[in-house]
Amino acid sequence: MLKVPLMLLALLLPPVLSKAQINEVWALGDGEKVFQYDIDHPYKNGNLIWDGKTIHLKGIYNEVLAFQVIVQTGMEGARGIEIAVHAPVEMGSGKAIGGTTLKYGPEGTLEIFSEHYLTVTDSTAPNWYYGSTAAQPKKMTGSIPDALIPVNALAGRGGFPFDIPPIRPSSKAGPERKGQNQGFWVDVSLPRDMRSYPAGVYTGNVQVLMKGKIVREIPLVVTLLPHYLPEENRSAIWVFSADMYAYFPELTAKEVDDMVKFEGHRHRLEMVGGFEVNSTAFYPAKMAAYKPYLDGTAYTPEFGYHGSGEGVGEKLFPIGVYGSAVMGDTQKEVQRQADLWVSWFKANAPKTRFFWYLVDEPAANLYPWIKERAAWIKTDTGAGKSLPVFVTKAYEPELTGAIDIFAGYDGVDLAVLPELKKKGVDHWFYNGNRPRYGSTILEGAAVDFRVNSWILYKYGINTWFIWQSTHWQHNKQGPKRRLHQNVFANPLTFINDEKQSGNGDGVLFYPGHMPFYPEEDRGLNALFASIRLKNIRRGQQDAALMWLVEQKLGREKVKAIINKCVPRALSEVPMNERVSWSENGDDYEKVRLELLSLL
Repeated sequence: MLKVPLMLLALLLPPVLSKAQINEVWALGDGEKVFQYDIDHPYKNGNLIWDGKTIHLKGIYNEVLAFQVIVQTGMEGARGIEIAVHAPVEMGSGKAIGGTTLKYGPEGTLEIFSEHYLTVTDSTAPNWYYGSTAAQPKKMTGSIPDALIPVNALAGRGGFPFDIPPIRPSSKAGPERKGQNQGFWVDVSLPRDMRSYPAGVYTGNVQVLMKGKIVREIPLVVTLLPHYLPEENRSAIWVFSADMYAYFPELTAKEVDDMVKFEGHRHRLEMVGGFEVNSTAFYPAKMAAYKPYLDGTAYTPEFGYHGSGEGVGEKLFPIGVYGSAVMGDTQKEVQRQADLWVSWFKANAPKTRFFWYLVDEPAANLYPWIKERAAWIKTDTGAGKSLPVFVTKAYEPELTGAIDIFAGYDGVDLAVLPELKKKGVDHWFYNGNRPRYGSTILEGAAVDFRVNSWILYKYGINTWFIWQSTHWQHNKQGPKRRLHQNVFANPLTFINDEKQSGNGDGVLFYPGHMPFYPEEDRGLNALFASIRLKNIRRGQQDAALMWLVEQKLGREKVKAIINKCVPRALSEVPMNERVSWSENGDDYEKVRLELLSLL
């Protein structure tokens, strides 16, 4: 049996006592967050992928599956922990998933990460993250797993070997704690090569080691079904990123851009808007250099990209993000810029949806200004007449005829959506606001980030926009204005001038280098994913699977199935209600397995 060198674990912590040992090891899927001190988690004794003895996974070609291994220790912790995955093999052919050294190649890939915990004591208050205490996540305080640290990070900071520290009696609530969890995340990228890799059952195992000795071995069974998950997404999840270059001084700006775009693309995101071309006036040379991202050539092995979505170009392009003045201040300037942008996209990227991001979250006093600028576009006699105008504002009747794309922070009014679409107007939603759709805060359930793709599919919404993903340096608001934040230690990542704040808001990726906090540096020129990011990917894959079943059985059949998890959402749910969609990861997995059975 092939063995893949996928060891991982680490956290810088003091020595433990000689009694240190592993008490229990169990597994679960990707739809839950197991808090560090929740040693009686209801999934421990069994769940949809774990029967108490074996990990069972099922999927199709080009799909990424994931599971978590929870290592539970007592008060003393444990030293020198490692996880190893033996590549699952199909016995008839001898083919192994992830049995080659090409990361994200067509043969599949296995990756292991340690889960890093952030301790929340001051939970996010209800505002635009959730409407009332009735809609708040079920667990608002505790040590919450989020950042996923690769195996090759520095030992003591998430890499292997991994030391689980003892629970100090002096720590808060220490005497009440009976033990602790340390989670490890495993991504299983299923093969894309349908010719060489037969459908069928692939068997391997997961080993848990302590100081080099195997202390637990868990069988791993992967069933590969004879279907292929589409490379393209059914809807767009647009994610902004910025202010990363200072964290990677060894890399060029182009290398950092590729890093965030490639990692986002593998997770089925549209990483657009935070680049120089989005915040400057039209410049042919800059757009020519950016074009490979739009036509998909940048996302090919020739340009260093491997993984799902090879050759698929970006679907969105905002002109002027957050209202940056890229179009000029006069009618003549705006119309000239509009003509240049529209002409270029028609000639070079006709499949990309481009638009003018006119202003961010406008108040009513800006409506006359908005209507004036929009009128400049509508009265243009050149190609720029067709440039769509976008604002982060829910549909406002006073802006009818001016705005082509609305996006609301509290979702979409489904009562007006059909009429808007008849007029050629689109409506998206942005960030997250329970109970109408999943929230973006750290305290949210893991499925908060999964459910939004289901909502997009069910209600025919084209795009979900997330305002930031690399908010390591705080923006210009609030008491943390332009502060480089210690995102590995402090969960509070956004606070505005009015002291409204959100834990984890704006952070989906974590930096592999921390020059501003050397004690948190992981020693890698890499972006680290999060459990929240992985659940976005899971939701996007679910939506692609829904589309496959729709081709066979029709859209209404698929909607009836997903109603089991998402009976109501968006404007169907008053803001003072509880969430109506399930917060249980296994509920979504049951629906996914049902969809697989219908292919």
